Amino acid sequence: MGLATLNMETDIATLISLLAAPLAAGAAYGGVRVGMNGMKQSMIQIERIVNRLDNKVDSHGERLAAVETETENLKERITDVRR
Repeated sequence: MGLATLNMETDIATLISLLAAPLAAGAAYGGVRVGMNGMKQSMIQIERIVNRLDNKVDSHGERLAAVETETENLKERITDVRR
């Protein structure tokens, strides 16, 4: 093995060691980005579920209010009939 080959191997090893940190940082950034995208999708799904539940609660509230109103009307009719 000649001196030129040894120097080239050393240069390549040095280059690879210098690139290790940026490559690791890039991989970490990619992983975080994928995780953030997954979290974003989960948040969107949670928001949809909450909105559907909110709409159901609103419709149940409206129906309860209508039943309460009808109950009061019936109570008044019964009271009027008894008089």
